[in-house]
Amino acid sequence: MPETKASGSCNPACTSVIKFMTDQEIAPGMGLSIPPYSEVIGYSYLNIFVRFNQEKSDEPPVDLGVTFAFDANGKMAARRYVNLEENVTSPQSTNFIEVSGRASWHGNPHNVSTYITRIPVMGPYVEVFAYNRAPVKRRVTVWGYLVS
Repeated sequence: MPETKASGSCNPACTSVIKFMTDQEIAPGMGLSIPPYSEVIGYSYLNIFVRFNQEKSDEPPVDLGVTFAFDANGKMAARRYVNLEENVTSPQSTNFIEVSGRASWHGNPHNVSTYITRIPVMGPYVEVFAYNRAPVKRRVTVWGYLVS
């Protein structure tokens, strides 16, 4: 179960930390999520921090998928969204909530990649999926910072 830690008095803003996964090993070409979904009710934005080991700049990255749902078990979970726009012909296509970690390598001797994704909270519960695109196993950490 992801660890959640709340802090602040909501003046000027409420914040909370969700530790979705810490130093999890992900096999080559595989994805990982750790249920249950985490509650994000009352927050406006989720800043997702991703860190993974990487030896060379040209290695495939660890990508991130995000799913919102209505309960901790993933009821009505959705990973695709669309913002309806005026003056756009119908039908409008949905988009995956997925981010690439490409070009996030810090270089040698650090041999780590990190990136942050800021996304609006689009449901009361959230779960993340880390995808190891590389042909080698990776150690992956994904934490979230919620802001009201």
